[in-house]
Amino acid sequence: MIHDLFPQKVRLFEDEHKYFHDNGDEYMSFSRLFGFLSDKFDAESVSKHVAKSSGVSKSDVLADWQSRTEEGTRVDNALTLYAQTGQILDSDRDIAAIVKHVLTKYSDYHRCYEQVVVYSEKYRCAGSLDKLSITSNRKNSAFIISDFKRFQDGMSYKAKGQRWLNYPLDYLPNSKYVKISLQCSYYALLFSELTGRPCERLFCDMIIPVIKDSKVVGYKNQEIPLMYMKPEVELILETFAGQIKTLLNPITEEEEF
Repeated sequence: MIHDLFPQKVRLFEDEHKYFHDNGDEYMSFSRLFGFLSDKFDAESVSKHVAKSSGVSKSDVLADWQSRTEEGTRVDNALTLYAQTGQILDSDRDIAAIVKHVLTKYSDYHRCYEQVVVYSEKYRCAGSLDKLSITSNRKNSAFIISDFKRFQDGMSYKAKGQRWLNYPLDYLPNSKYVKISLQCSYYALLFSELTGRPCERLFCDMIIPVIKDSKVVGYKNQEIPLMYMKPEVELILETFAGQIKTLLNPITEEEEF
């Protein structure tokens, strides 16, 4: 999104979902950074276990997960399009009511932005936040960051699989709530450093499908406050600064000799 909040030196290339600086350097996304803290999700083994416990095939489980991911992307795209243009695609008429309902809560802010790419040149990392709200027209005005999520069963506060995050955050449970709090805190820290503005609030704008007889018959919206985990994000960046640069600049065979 074009804006004048700070110099837009880093851009997201959506096809690859990679970030690149104007000078050609690749920047690390939050999802790759979070990989230092949590083992990669083993879809094959987990889906096999879920299938066995649920009495369905593994392919059915994987298909259901893929369908939920695609539906979450559709809702997210519909929210962005309506916020920026006031339009609803014909294919999204079934979610028009919830899209309009969700976005009404942002009408009182001075200005709102969608899909803003924030970054840190020091750590060579970046991210694209869902919704940024500026509270007033002052140059030092506080900001609010919210993240749209469509989860079938709402927010989860319990860890699944790997119980605890890896060092240096091994005192935190590996739950969706902690991950989303870290993600939005990451965006907030980078935006604050780029602009000097203070963070006022972070929250998850949760969209939960209402299901009846295995069919989605509507949606409900829940606003979930998130923790601003600024010290934890700073600790992550400092701890893995070397690994970030190593991963983004792999050593070639010629450099090894």
